[in-house]
Amino acid sequence: MPQRWVGRSRVTLWRAVAAVLLLAMLGGTVQLDPGRGADRAVAATAAAAARLALAGDEAARPVASTAAYVESLGGNASWQTGTVALPADDAADRFEPRVYVYVAHRQDDGQWTAALEGTAEFQPLATEALAVLSGTVSGDLLATTVQSSGSGSAALSLPWATGKAWRLTGGPHHFRGGGSRPWSSLDFAGPTPGVSTKVRAARGGVVVRPCANLVQIRHGDGWTTSYYHLKNIAVRAGQSINRGQVIGYTSKRAGCGGYATGKHVHFSLLKSGSYVNIRGHAIGGWTVKEGSSSYKGCLIKGDKKRCAPNGSIYNNGSVGDGD
Repeated sequence: MPQRWVGRSRVTLWRAVAAVLLLAMLGGTVQLDPGRGADRAVAATAAAAARLALAGDEAARPVASTAAYVESLGGNASWQTGTVALPADDAADRFEPRVYVYVAHRQDDGQWTAALEGTAEFQPLATEALAVLSGTVSGDLLATTVQSSGSGSAALSLPWATGKAWRLTGGPHHFRGGGSRPWSSLDFAGPTPGVSTKVRAARGGVVVRPCANLVQIRHGDGWTTSYYHLKNIAVRAGQSINRGQVIGYTSKRAGCGGYATGKHVHFSLLKSGSYVNIRGHAIGGWTVKEGSSSYKGCLIKGDKKRCAPNGSIYNNGSVGDGD
């Protein structure tokens, strides 16, 4: 399905959102009228609005100025899945949009119930949907959300070719910039400043493409890796890919909001749909260490210590702790 932009100019959708916000503040799932607007778009937009009303730092952002990118992965007449992304605010956020997986179910009375990953309602609904959609693209996506018992290493490789050294241009920082935690993200740039370079999957999994210049790879035990500022993206939403597969090229593009000052990949780590501190995690044999403030910090391997803003990180093909 093509990506859709749902904005505040769509009056019928914003009426649905207003109702959803009230329901979300009261708790519970979101009931939607399938007769108004496109079912999948309304379901995903409503899920985003519900999350916006309930969650942390995003609750402070003005709802009236918020729009959502909706990407449907399809399903059947009763179950639908996909992603919804709240774009970064150019004035306040530097980088990555917030992305959520949604699952929507059409009830016997024709209304939809939508739930968003990270809410209490999501897991039981996703588990029920997976039993119906197993073996489909939507089922593959849901499997990454309900089979999340893994608590060990994320088993990550460096997101570029073996035998090459890239630059650590930004140490651990918040996925949207700034100093607040979790510091889930690193910035990597190719060996030659200003030159676009192939970015590769840090691990195999299911691809989602929530909005322009962003790829996320959902891994089978709850881990997700996120790659922003990509151009010439070589993978499609719902595709299952392998570790090391080319997913795109570094750039300064920011089609999901925010901005970039140089060609790089903004690399983030999530667990069960939530951003986590990347410190202490091993990527391609290098262990991430925080600095005294965001964007500082180093990658450490044995007696080697390579620090932002221009530490040279060599990829010898190791996975996780490596050797």
